[in-house]
Amino acid sequence: MTPVIDQSTTDADPPTRKSPPRAPLTLRIGCVGHRPNRLDQADLPLLGQRLHEVLDLVCSAVGAFQRTHPALYSEAAATLRAVTSLAEGTDRLFAEQALRLGYSLCCPLPYHQAEFERDFQPPQSQQTGSVEEFRGLMDRARPQLVRFELDGDRSRATGVYAAAASVLLNQSDLLVAVWDGGPSKGSGGTVATLRRALQDGMPVVWIDARAPHAWCLLREPSDLAAAGKDNGGTVHGETNRDDLAAVVREILDLPSPDHNAGDGGKDLGVAHCGRYFKERRPRWNFAVAWRVFRQLHGTGRLRLPPLRVQAFEQAAATDWPVTPDVAGWVNAQLAPHYAWAGKLAGLYADAYRSTFLLGYTLSAVAVLLALLPMTVGAYVPIHGFETLCVVAELVVILTILLTVYWARRRQWHRRWLDYRLLAEMIRQLRFLIPLGAPWLFPRAPAHWESYGDVSRRWMAWHLRALIRASGLPNATVDQEYLRRCLGYLKQVMEGQLQFHQQNCEQSERLEHDLHKTSFGLIAATLVCIVAHLLDFGHFRESRPVDSARVANPGGK
Repeated sequence: MTPVIDQSTTDADPPTRKSPPRAPLTLRIGCVGHRPNRLDQADLPLLGQRLHEVLDLVCSAVGAFQRTHPALYSEAAATLRAVTSLAEGTDRLFAEQALRLGYSLCCPLPYHQAEFERDFQPPQSQQTGSVEEFRGLMDRARPQLVRFELDGDRSRATGVYAAAASVLLNQSDLLVAVWDGGPSKGSGGTVATLRRALQDGMPVVWIDARAPHAWCLLREPSDLAAAGKDNGGTVHGETNRDDLAAVVREILDLPSPDHNAGDGGKDLGVAHCGRYFKERRPRWNFAVAWRVFRQLHGTGRLRLPPLRVQAFEQAAATDWPVTPDVAGWVNAQLAPHYAWAGKLAGLYADAYRSTFLLGYTLSAVAVLLALLPMTVGAYVPIHGFETLCVVAELVVILTILLTVYWARRRQWHRRWLDYRLLAEMIRQLRFLIPLGAPWLFPRAPAHWESYGDVSRRWMAWHLRALIRASGLPNATVDQEYLRRCLGYLKQVMEGQLQFHQQNCEQSERLEHDLHKTSFGLIAATLVCIVAHLLDFGHFRESRPVDSARVANPGGK
């Protein structure tokens, strides 16, 4: 398999896309390790072979997964991305082997490139020709190279390298750590980064910095103690290969069943995910009862919304402009995915809410049909009127039951919530990706307990796939860059705040109108019942006396 990089996260162009886009299969492997001063016990050619072996195993595991699960990701070739700062020593050995295998290169740098290159000049440099080697690796990685330059301050060097390490971890799914088992020498160093990765639950491939450079997989912080004491004794055989392949499958595959979810612990993730990717944009949307009702009560105007469904990505283009800057690049990665998730959520919300409204309206009609024979029939005798009302009431009740059954069978409510949650999580990536920040999955509120752990749902899996595929932009992080990011965030947040304020005011008016209407209907029902009882009593009192019984009392 020859992995390639694809900065676009879509699998078709907008004019030909008939279903939600899938993310291209992407895996990111970060690397931390010692510089030349702590590689004195290393056999550098053999260490390069070990790095090549691990990267090749990952490459094979990704290829096998793509062949086994062709429907989970797009049909594009898999993207394998090596994440490294290209410091002297281990980083460059790793980058060299990654480039040989066709990996793309992502370089989070602690400083702007010109400033970072000072680390590779005497007296800081630990090898000759370091700057030329650094630039040469970058030149070889183009045009697939991603360079993310932080605005570090030399007076706070420890924090700067720790920040770069944080970005590296945020952009990695698997970490390769070349460590000699010795103590840490800084918050941004190899051991500190290795320990943080394990604490965050990231799998780590530890390669001993001491010859013969055995390697194994670490999963828990407690594994560090055993690894530090093992001087070359770790077996790098079939067990490690199988463990590494299993880790790759774990990263790429859908999560295991969530036994706290409302589906009773059944593994429905594949079914729900597959259903989403098979969704189609309908030509028409006739489920507009809720929108008409909300508009009538919210604004006092009655206007039928458009029934024809606009192309999703075209409808979202205004709010997700593709501009030449970083924000436009991020929008280009995410807009198709947001458009499909958001617009589908809106359609299913219309269907569910319209069904809800229809059910309550028909329930009121059923009550009215039950009362009509007792009220109208008592004053205006109509032949067959009571039978007609009974039949109509039966039809109304059957309509309610069938509508509710169809809504539950089609899972309109679940689809609405799933797709809306996915859309809102994608929306937040617009602000996190330009900063290289991690995505923290939201904790579901208490009333969503039956929904299960959000991080174990298929939407979270799809979001992680989008994060991996998007990666980092080519950017230099400085004060001007941060001001643009904050300005863009402010612009979007102001629009969102205005939308929610208007929606809140409209919902309050709607709730007030429904409150008054419900009391009015209850009062009308009570009036009908009282009128019927009074009329029945009057009928008993005024009933004519049998003249035959009066003329001949006692039957004589």
